[in-house]
Amino acid sequence: MKGKQGIIYCVFALMITHVANAETCIPTTFNVTYSCNGGTLAGTLPTAKTVEYGTYLSSTAITESMCTPPSGYVYGGQAVLVDGEEVAYYSSTGFSGFTFYYTTDIEIGPHWVPVATPAALTANLGQGGRSYVYDKTAMTWTAKFWYGAVSGVAKCSTIKPENTEYGFYTGLIASDQDAIESDANSGQYCYCKMTEPLVSGSPWVSYGDESTPSSCTSYCAYDCGSNVRNYVVFRASVFAAAGN
Repeated sequence: MKGKQGIIYCVFALMITHVANAETCIPTTFNVTYSCNGGTLAGTLPTAKTVEYGTYLSSTAITESMCTPPSGYVYGGQAVLVDGEEVAYYSSTGFSGFTFYYTTDIEIGPHWVPVATPAALTANLGQGGRSYVYDKTAMTWTAKFWYGAVSGVAKCSTIKPENTEYGFYTGLIASDQDAIESDANSGQYCYCKMTEPLVSGSPWVSYGDESTPSSCTSYCAYDCGSNVRNYVVFRASVFAAAGN
């Protein structure tokens, strides 16, 4: 049994008028940690946590016994990181005489990133992605690269691919695209297709045999997002239409 856990998120696009490119919401979780801001840690800071969009983080007291900067005054806060990068740092201001500082209340909002351009796809095939998310119910996936996000769909077909080895080894483009497109989403063979950026003729690419239809339903979207992020041969097949 594969050690994968499906997480349901909403991925949506905001089209920008008169601009071919767009933005997409990357529904990853945020890692929230507590910082001593360069001071001396003399105690135990609150436990770090992982939160999702819409989470409201209330103020947290950080006492002098926990965190004492060189100035002698307490200064602490909550750092919000996305894909390992700090995107925001929150803390209250204070003044001499206070021994408790409090982090500011935080409401986590959407994280928007540009949708990759077709030119970026072909120019940066060798660059692996930074993160990916998937929705096994909607059969969608999104991979985030430094040059923008790429989204697509997954499909469980009854049509056996020419090569059933896992797709990150082969990146096999299906020989009969129409057959995959019209097939009911009920088979055991996993196929992946890019939908954003919108490129005419984006192909269905085989990941391979997921062993059973139920296994395919559970893992196909995951495998599409993971392979587009991590494997250049598979990525080249999914992005193939961008270079035409």
